[in-house]
Amino acid sequence: MQTGSLKKGANPNPPYGARGDFRKITITLPRDAYDRLMEESARRRIAGEPNPLLSALLREAASSYFGE
Repeated sequence: MQTGSLKKGANPNPPYGARGDFRKITITLPRDAYDRLMEESARRRIAGEPNPLLSALLREAASSYFGE
């Protein structure tokens, strides 16, 4: 079942204020998955890359998983 407006090629991390159709969730991750997310977050922060927040990383992963 597909709900919402999953559009192919849509930006998984739109600017703040443009996320009206988003839903907040809480997840539990295995420690190794959390550690990998933290490493990627730190790498992006150090490199000055956009979207270093864990929520942004998870949105990108979900978008990639669902073929967006």
